[in-house]
Amino acid sequence: MKLARLEVPLINDPHVEYECVLYEDSDGEEGVWTGDEETWDGDLGSEIRKLLQAQPLLEKFKLSDYGISYKTEESIQANLLASDVPNLRSFQAGPGLAMAFLRVAPRLESLNLMINNWNTNLLSNMETSSAAIKLSIRHFTIRIWYSDKWLWDNLASVLSLFPNTEELSITINSLTSQKKVNPANYFFTKISDSIYVLPSLRNLNVEFETIYPETPRIYEVEVQSIINSKTACPLLETVVDPERRLWTFRPDRQVLGCFEARLVGPLMEKCSPRMKDLPNPEEATNQGD
Repeated sequence: MKLARLEVPLINDPHVEYECVLYEDSDGEEGVWTGDEETWDGDLGSEIRKLLQAQPLLEKFKLSDYGISYKTEESIQANLLASDVPNLRSFQAGPGLAMAFLRVAPRLESLNLMINNWNTNLLSNMETSSAAIKLSIRHFTIRIWYSDKWLWDNLASVLSLFPNTEELSITINSLTSQKKVNPANYFFTKISDSIYVLPSLRNLNVEFETIYPETPRIYEVEVQSIINSKTACPLLETVVDPERRLWTFRPDRQVLGCFEARLVGPLMEKCSPRMKDLPNPEEATNQGD
């Protein structure tokens, strides 16, 4: 069977068990244990490549990098070839794995970067890896820790990796037990101040994850921030705010060259889980007896 879409939600990488273990000795000194003679000597990166090679028609690949070791990541970065993913158009993984695919997937147009702690070195490596394909990415999705100060301060630089992005989705992970965290509006303002580097942007979707959804105004976004998004990106057509409300724009009737944000309404809720199938006639008959 040849697949067009493939999702690998979880990988149990044997290398993780032996890769790095922190410990503290009897004197209170910290150390690092990196495995012993029992270390698995296989190559999971090679196995992932074989999986891809068996699916030459694959267009969409979602790979969770949770639990993937540095050894596996380095193997994929060093050995992945364009012939392994000749038709890949959409890819989801962390930045480390994404860099390998960006270098060899010329047809890639959709990228979903899972959560990661960003820094100057990672940004530089991403710039190098995406240089040949940066103009081809049209759909860019990224998850961000609420506490990743470096990334929030340098969000424009990260977004500018893919300047032709037309659809941008940002998920703010604020899943923390700390109650004194900034509400969605704080982060949305940072986003609206950073998207000026995406002149082709047409659709903006911002989600906010929190374990305290009952907090007053936690999801609320100021209308002016939504208007600022349109000012930064003149081609912007729609915004979905953290309250899951859809906004569009129309010319301001009083101020020439400006826009008004128009609330269309809330998005529809996700479909409820599928109900169990009805029992077959025999079972229904027996239940009625």
